[in-house]
Amino acid sequence: MPKFSEGGVVRREVLAFAIPGFLLLGLLAALSFWVARNVARDESVRDAVISAQQAEQLAVQPHLREGLADGDPQAIAALDEVVRERLLKDPTVTVRVWSDDGTIVYSDKPQLIGQKFGLGDEEMAVLDSGGVEAEVSDLTKPENRFERNYGELVEVYLPVTADDGTTYLLEVYQRQAFLDSATQKMVMALAPTIVGALAVLAGILLLLAWRMARRLDRDRQSREDLLLYAVNSSEAERRRIAADLHDGVVQDLAGVSFGLSALSQGSPDAATKAQLATAADRTRKAVGSLRTLLVDIYPPNLREAGLAAAVQDLASALDCPVDLDVQAGLQLDDKCQQALYRMTREATANIAKHADASQVWISLQRRGDFVELLVRDNGRGFEPGSAESGHVGLTLIADLASQMGGTCAVESVPGEGTALRATVRCP
Repeated sequence: MPKFSEGGVVRREVLAFAIPGFLLLGLLAALSFWVARNVARDESVRDAVISAQQAEQLAVQPHLREGLADGDPQAIAALDEVVRERLLKDPTVTVRVWSDDGTIVYSDKPQLIGQKFGLGDEEMAVLDSGGVEAEVSDLTKPENRFERNYGELVEVYLPVTADDGTTYLLEVYQRQAFLDSATQKMVMALAPTIVGALAVLAGILLLLAWRMARRLDRDRQSREDLLLYAVNSSEAERRRIAADLHDGVVQDLAGVSFGLSALSQGSPDAATKAQLATAADRTRKAVGSLRTLLVDIYPPNLREAGLAAAVQDLASALDCPVDLDVQAGLQLDDKCQQALYRMTREATANIAKHADASQVWISLQRRGDFVELLVRDNGRGFEPGSAESGHVGLTLIADLASQMGGTCAVESVPGEGTALRATVRCP
């Protein structure tokens, strides 16, 4: 059901432009925060790696004494003192040193020292080739049983070489929650920049949408003004033509008709008398046809007898019964009467040309500050959307309703008729 209404054009156009734009901005914001979070998380892990490297260089390597691999208590104690004093601070929770055969030669958990668990491929690759690896710890491994109460951990492992040339694997565990907190702080630091940029972009989008909608609204208003001007010009031209016909041709033909009738009465020849009478009769019929045409061109009843009589004239011109319901005592100014008459004229013209209807209903009723026109028929109807496009009559009615602060809606079902409902603001 197509609807036409005045006002709200700018808002509708802005929303039509802005809603997809804001959805896209929301997606862009989510993507930006996701990228920022990943970058911040990678940065936090990199900080954890740097922290482990500093621990290896400044604390662990200088205190790897000979005999550590053999379980020398003094070597273990010396390293343990440094680890507890310098390294076991939040977020670091565990430090281990492994030999290449998978034996833990040092741990801040004394129960693990001397136990052999074996090293994975990644750990062996670090021992053989150097480098640094970081990953989320697998706390289900038996060597990690003392760390399970810390929650998720990130482990960093890297090679460390003692003074005697022995290479060990240093393993440092840090709390994931601490890294997540650092990530969150970094993301929050980036948030004002991201949100600010998106807000500026949203403002630009709204400005562009508003300007586009304003331009469309001005174009629509200009088109409606031109249409109204054309209609008013048409009314003026109709009035001039009707006046010229009434005061000129109609009066002349009426005089000819009277003259022919007088001649036919005074003619002594029967044949001539019959011909003159026939000519007079045809002239009178021509005058009647012209007067009917004058009503179609410019109905005098609209000004003289009011809208109801003018609509009655339109209904009488249809070739089918018309149920006319005009509210009693309907008082309207000239502008409203003209608009409603034009709408009714276009609607009945469409019915006469296209509907092939056997019954028509026309109603004019006041609804508060509006007058509602309903024109319905039981004709052939049409597919919604197939007739409105390029249909001058429906477009004229819609634009007149919009110009008068009202609405227009058309409902139609093929084979079941058409209903046109238009409102005009008439306070």
